[in-house]
Amino acid sequence: MRRGSVRLSVSMFVLTGGVALFAACGDAGGDDSYSFHGVSAGMSPEEFRAAATAAGTALECRPLARQVMVADSICATPDSATSMVRFSGVVNNGGGRVPYIVVREGVTSTEALGRLTREWGAPTLTQAGAQRWQRGAWVADADTAEGVLTVLLTDTVTAAQMATAAAAERKRGTDTLPAQADFGAALDELQRDVPGRPKPILAEALDRRPVVIRCDPAQPPPELAHLTGSVTVYYVVDTLGRVERDRVQPVHATHAGLIPAAVASVRSCTLRPGRQGRAAVRTIIQQRVNFRPATTR
Repeated sequence: MRRGSVRLSVSMFVLTGGVALFAACGDAGGDDSYSFHGVSAGMSPEEFRAAATAAGTALECRPLARQVMVADSICATPDSATSMVRFSGVVNNGGGRVPYIVVREGVTSTEALGRLTREWGAPTLTQAGAQRWQRGAWVADADTAEGVLTVLLTDTVTAAQMATAAAAERKRGTDTLPAQADFGAALDELQRDVPGRPKPILAEALDRRPVVIRCDPAQPPPELAHLTGSVTVYYVVDTLGRVERDRVQPVHATHAGLIPAAVASVRSCTLRPGRQGRAAVRTIIQQRVNFRPATTR
Protein backbone atom coordinates (compact mmCIF):
# COMPACT_ATOMS: atom_id res chain seq x y z
CA MET A 1 0.00 0.00 0.00
CA ARG A 2 1.35 3.44 -0.92
CA ARG A 3 0.76 6.34 1.40
CA GLY A 4 1.99 9.88 1.11
CA SER A 5 4.06 11.46 3.81
CA VAL A 6 5.18 14.94 4.71
CA ARG A 7 8.60 16.03 5.87
CA LEU A 8 8.67 19.36 7.70
CA SER A 9 11.93 21.16 7.09
CA VAL A 10 13.65 22.74 10.06
CA SER A 11 15.50 25.35 8.01
CA MET A 12 13.95 28.83 8.23
CA PHE A 13 14.24 31.85 6.01
CA VAL A 14 13.83 35.53 6.72
CA LEU A 15 11.43 38.14 5.38
CA THR A 16 12.79 41.60 4.66
CA GLY A 17 9.97 42.95 2.55
CA GLY A 18 7.03 42.10 0.32
CA VAL A 19 7.35 40.67 -3.16
CA ALA A 20 4.18 40.41 -5.24
CA LEU A 21 5.13 37.51 -7.46
CA PHE A 22 2.17 37.76 -9.82
CA ALA A 23 0.57 40.75 -11.51
CA ALA A 24 -3.01 40.42 -12.66
CA CYS A 25 -2.69 41.94 -16.10
CA GLY A 26 -0.23 42.60 -18.87
CA ASP A 27 0.62 42.08 -22.49
CA ALA A 28 2.52 38.94 -23.46
CA GLY A 29 4.24 40.68 -26.34
CA GLY A 30 7.27 42.94 -26.33
CA ASP A 31 10.68 42.13 -24.95
CA ASP A 32 12.14 38.63 -24.88
CA SER A 33 11.37 36.45 -21.89
CA TYR A 34 14.00 35.28 -19.43
CA SER A 35 15.90 32.03 -20.04
CA PHE A 36 17.21 29.53 -17.47
CA HIS A 37 18.69 26.05 -18.09
CA GLY A 38 17.71 26.33 -21.74
CA VAL A 39 14.02 27.07 -21.11
CA SER A 40 12.04 30.29 -21.38
CA ALA A 41 8.39 31.23 -21.18
CA GLY A 42 6.92 31.28 -24.68
CA MET A 43 9.10 28.49 -26.09
CA SER A 44 7.60 25.62 -28.08
CA PRO A 45 6.58 22.30 -26.44
CA GLU A 46 9.24 20.55 -28.52
CA GLU A 47 11.97 22.86 -27.21
CA PHE A 48 10.71 22.36 -23.66
CA ARG A 49 10.88 18.56 -23.97
CA ALA A 50 14.35 18.78 -25.51
CA ALA A 51 15.62 20.89 -22.60
CA ALA A 52 14.30 18.32 -20.10
CA THR A 53 15.96 15.50 -22.03
CA ALA A 54 19.27 17.40 -22.11
CA ALA A 55 19.08 17.66 -18.31
CA GLY A 56 18.85 13.88 -18.02
CA THR A 57 15.12 13.40 -17.50
CA ALA A 58 11.83 13.44 -19.44
CA LEU A 59 8.55 15.31 -19.12
CA GLU A 60 5.40 13.52 -18.00
CA CYS A 61 2.19 15.30 -19.01
CA ARG A 62 -1.47 15.20 -18.02
CA PRO A 63 -4.52 17.06 -19.40
CA LEU A 64 -5.35 20.56 -18.22
CA ALA A 65 -8.80 22.15 -18.55
CA ARG A 66 -8.72 24.61 -21.46
CA GLN A 67 -11.76 26.66 -20.49
CA VAL A 68 -9.71 28.69 -18.02
CA MET A 69 -6.52 29.31 -20.01
CA VAL A 70 -4.88 28.81 -23.40
CA ALA A 71 -3.15 25.52 -22.57
CA ASP A 72 -4.08 21.86 -22.69
CA SER A 73 -1.42 20.06 -20.61
CA ILE A 74 0.61 20.45 -17.46
CA CYS A 75 3.99 18.70 -17.72
CA ALA A 76 6.68 17.93 -15.15
CA THR A 77 9.81 15.83 -14.78
CA PRO A 78 9.86 13.20 -11.99
CA ASP A 79 12.52 12.83 -9.34
CA SER A 80 15.64 11.50 -11.02
CA ALA A 81 18.94 10.16 -9.73
CA THR A 82 20.64 11.28 -12.95
CA SER A 83 19.49 14.90 -12.98
CA MET A 84 19.85 17.70 -10.45
CA VAL A 85 17.29 19.81 -12.34
CA ARG A 86 13.50 19.44 -12.37
CA PHE A 87 11.13 21.19 -14.78
CA SER A 88 7.39 21.79 -14.77
CA GLY A 89 5.28 23.87 -17.11
CA VAL A 90 1.91 24.59 -18.66
CA VAL A 91 1.91 23.51 -22.30
CA ASN A 92 -0.25 24.64 -25.22
CA ASN A 93 0.37 21.84 -27.71
CA GLY A 94 -1.95 23.28 -30.36
CA GLY A 95 -0.64 26.85 -30.20
CA GLY A 96 3.02 25.93 -29.81
CA ARG A 97 3.66 27.82 -26.58
CA VAL A 98 4.81 27.05 -23.03
CA PRO A 99 3.99 30.27 -21.17
CA TYR A 100 4.59 29.14 -17.56
CA ILE A 101 7.74 27.24 -16.52
CA VAL A 102 9.22 26.39 -13.12
CA VAL A 103 12.81 25.10 -12.81
CA ARG A 104 14.16 23.69 -9.55
CA GLU A 105 17.72 22.61 -8.82
CA GLY A 106 19.83 21.86 -5.77
CA VAL A 107 21.85 24.86 -4.62
CA THR A 108 25.51 23.96 -5.05
CA SER A 109 26.91 27.45 -4.53
CA THR A 110 26.21 30.58 -2.51
CA GLU A 111 26.23 32.36 -5.88
CA ALA A 112 22.92 30.78 -6.96
CA LEU A 113 21.07 34.12 -7.13
CA GLY A 114 24.24 35.99 -8.04
CA ARG A 115 24.55 34.16 -11.32
CA LEU A 116 21.00 35.21 -12.23
CA THR A 117 21.87 38.82 -11.49
CA ARG A 118 24.89 38.56 -13.77
CA GLU A 119 22.68 37.11 -16.49
CA TRP A 120 19.62 39.37 -16.11
CA GLY A 121 20.94 42.47 -14.35
CA ALA A 122 19.79 43.89 -11.03
CA PRO A 123 16.45 42.47 -9.80
CA THR A 124 13.39 44.69 -9.72
CA LEU A 125 12.50 43.55 -6.19
CA THR A 126 14.51 41.71 -3.54
CA GLN A 127 13.93 40.01 -0.20
CA ALA A 128 16.10 37.57 1.73
CA GLY A 129 16.25 34.43 -0.36
CA ALA A 130 13.88 35.75 -3.07
CA GLN A 131 14.24 38.08 -6.05
CA ARG A 132 12.11 39.22 -8.98
CA TRP A 133 13.00 40.50 -12.43
CA GLN A 134 10.47 42.08 -14.81
CA ARG A 135 11.05 42.92 -18.47
CA GLY A 136 7.90 44.31 -20.04
CA ALA A 137 5.25 41.61 -19.61
CA TRP A 138 7.82 38.88 -18.83
CA VAL A 139 8.56 37.96 -15.23
CA ALA A 140 11.24 35.84 -13.55
CA ASP A 141 11.04 35.01 -9.84
CA ALA A 142 13.71 33.10 -7.92
CA ASP A 143 14.35 31.94 -4.36
CA THR A 144 16.79 29.60 -2.61
CA ALA A 145 14.60 28.29 0.22
CA GLU A 146 15.53 24.88 1.67
CA GLY A 147 18.72 24.66 -0.36
CA VAL A 148 16.83 24.56 -3.66
CA LEU A 149 16.99 27.25 -6.33
CA THR A 150 13.46 27.69 -7.71
CA VAL A 151 13.00 29.89 -10.79
CA LEU A 152 9.58 30.78 -12.22
CA LEU A 153 9.42 32.09 -15.80
CA THR A 154 6.10 33.43 -17.07
CA ASP A 155 4.16 36.44 -18.30
CA THR A 156 1.62 38.44 -16.33
CA VAL A 157 -1.38 37.29 -18.38
CA THR A 158 -0.58 33.60 -17.87
CA ALA A 159 0.05 34.16 -14.16
CA ALA A 160 -3.49 35.48 -13.79
CA GLN A 161 -4.87 32.58 -15.87
CA MET A 162 -3.04 30.09 -13.65
CA ALA A 163 -4.71 31.58 -10.59
CA THR A 164 -8.10 31.17 -12.26
CA ALA A 165 -7.29 27.59 -13.29
CA ALA A 166 -6.25 26.71 -9.74
CA ALA A 167 -9.54 28.09 -8.40
CA ALA A 168 -11.47 25.96 -10.91
CA GLU A 169 -9.54 22.86 -9.83
CA ARG A 170 -10.37 23.55 -6.20
CA LYS A 171 -14.07 23.61 -7.07
CA ARG A 172 -13.68 20.19 -8.72
CA GLY A 173 -11.84 18.87 -5.66
CA THR A 174 -8.52 18.16 -7.40
CA ASP A 175 -6.20 20.99 -6.28
CA THR A 176 -3.19 19.81 -8.30
CA LEU A 177 -2.18 23.14 -9.85
CA PRO A 178 0.40 25.43 -8.23
CA ALA A 179 -0.80 28.16 -5.85
CA GLN A 180 0.90 31.49 -5.27
CA ALA A 181 0.02 34.30 -2.85
CA ASP A 182 1.25 37.88 -2.62
CA PHE A 183 4.30 37.94 -0.33
CA GLY A 184 3.66 41.56 0.62
CA ALA A 185 0.06 40.90 1.62
CA ALA A 186 1.17 37.90 3.72
CA LEU A 187 3.72 40.04 5.54
CA ASP A 188 1.16 42.79 6.16
CA GLU A 189 -1.24 40.28 7.70
CA LEU A 190 1.42 38.81 9.98
CA GLN A 191 2.46 42.29 11.15
CA ARG A 192 -1.11 43.50 11.72
CA ASP A 193 -1.61 44.86 15.24
CA VAL A 194 -3.19 42.45 17.71
CA PRO A 195 -4.43 43.77 21.08
CA GLY A 196 -2.22 42.53 23.88
CA ARG A 197 0.58 41.31 21.59
CA PRO A 198 3.75 43.26 20.72
CA LYS A 199 4.51 43.67 17.03
CA PRO A 200 6.49 40.66 15.70
CA ILE A 201 10.08 41.15 14.59
CA LEU A 202 11.61 39.75 11.40
CA ALA A 203 13.97 36.90 12.23
CA GLU A 204 16.99 38.51 10.56
CA ALA A 205 16.86 41.42 12.98
CA LEU A 206 17.26 39.20 16.07
CA ASP A 207 20.35 38.25 18.03
CA ARG A 208 19.09 34.64 18.10
CA ARG A 209 16.57 33.29 15.62
CA PRO A 210 13.92 30.69 16.49
CA VAL A 211 14.87 27.02 16.15
CA VAL A 212 12.39 24.21 15.44
CA ILE A 213 12.31 21.54 18.17
CA ARG A 214 9.49 19.30 16.91
CA CYS A 215 6.46 19.23 14.63
CA ASP A 216 3.67 16.69 14.22
CA PRO A 217 3.69 14.86 10.87
CA ALA A 218 0.77 15.33 8.49
CA GLN A 219 -0.65 13.31 5.61
CA PRO A 220 -1.64 14.83 2.26
CA PRO A 221 -5.12 14.07 0.90
CA PRO A 222 -5.31 10.59 -0.68
CA GLU A 223 -5.61 11.96 -4.23
CA LEU A 224 -2.25 13.74 -3.84
CA ALA A 225 -0.41 11.05 -1.85
CA HIS A 226 1.58 9.94 -4.92
CA LEU A 227 3.00 13.40 -5.63
CA THR A 228 6.24 15.10 -4.66
CA GLY A 229 5.63 18.70 -3.67
CA SER A 230 6.14 21.50 -1.17
CA VAL A 231 4.39 24.40 0.53
CA THR A 232 6.17 27.55 1.75
CA VAL A 233 4.61 29.10 4.85
CA TYR A 234 5.24 32.35 6.74
CA TYR A 235 4.16 32.41 10.38
CA VAL A 236 4.61 34.03 13.79
CA VAL A 237 6.29 32.31 16.74
CA ASP A 238 5.40 33.67 20.19
CA THR A 239 7.70 34.25 23.16
CA LEU A 240 7.11 30.70 24.44
CA GLY A 241 8.09 29.09 21.12
CA ARG A 242 4.53 28.32 20.03
CA VAL A 243 3.18 28.98 16.55
CA GLU A 244 0.31 31.48 16.67
CA ARG A 245 -2.53 29.63 14.95
CA ASP A 246 -4.09 32.81 13.52
CA ARG A 247 -0.76 34.00 12.14
CA VAL A 248 0.06 31.32 9.57
CA GLN A 249 0.21 32.39 5.90
CA PRO A 250 0.95 29.92 3.08
CA VAL A 251 2.54 31.84 0.19
CA HIS A 252 3.47 29.17 -2.36
CA ALA A 253 2.51 25.56 -3.06
CA THR A 254 3.47 23.21 -5.86
CA HIS A 255 -0.04 21.76 -5.49
CA ALA A 256 -2.82 23.78 -3.85
CA GLY A 257 -4.30 20.66 -2.26
CA LEU A 258 -1.21 20.24 -0.06
CA ILE A 259 -1.76 23.54 1.75
CA PRO A 260 -4.13 22.32 4.53
CA ALA A 261 -1.74 19.51 5.55
CA ALA A 262 1.23 21.89 5.53
CA VAL A 263 -0.57 24.47 7.65
CA ALA A 264 -1.63 21.77 10.13
CA SER A 265 1.99 20.63 10.49
CA VAL A 266 3.31 24.15 11.00
CA ARG A 267 0.66 24.96 13.62
CA SER A 268 1.74 21.91 15.63
CA CYS A 269 5.39 22.96 15.85
CA THR A 270 7.27 23.77 19.03
CA LEU A 271 10.29 26.06 18.69
CA ARG A 272 12.99 27.66 20.79
CA PRO A 273 11.80 31.30 20.58
CA GLY A 274 13.76 34.08 18.98
CA ARG A 275 15.64 36.46 21.27
CA GLN A 276 16.70 40.08 21.21
CA GLY A 277 19.32 40.35 23.91
CA ARG A 278 18.02 38.23 26.78
CA ALA A 279 14.34 38.78 25.98
CA ALA A 280 12.22 36.33 23.98
CA VAL A 281 10.27 38.11 21.20
CA ARG A 282 7.49 37.38 18.72
CA THR A 283 9.17 36.51 15.44
CA ILE A 284 8.15 36.15 11.78
CA ILE A 285 9.85 33.26 10.00
CA GLN A 286 9.48 31.25 6.79
CA GLN A 287 9.47 27.48 6.48
CA ARG A 288 9.02 25.00 3.65
CA VAL A 289 7.02 21.79 4.16
CA ASN A 290 8.14 19.04 1.78
CA PHE A 291 5.90 16.18 0.67
CA ARG A 292 7.24 12.95 -0.82
CA PRO A 293 5.48 9.66 -1.56
CA ALA A 294 6.27 6.84 0.84
CA THR A 295 7.92 3.76 -0.66
CA THR A 296 5.56 1.10 -1.91
CA ARG A 297 5.30 -1.88 0.42
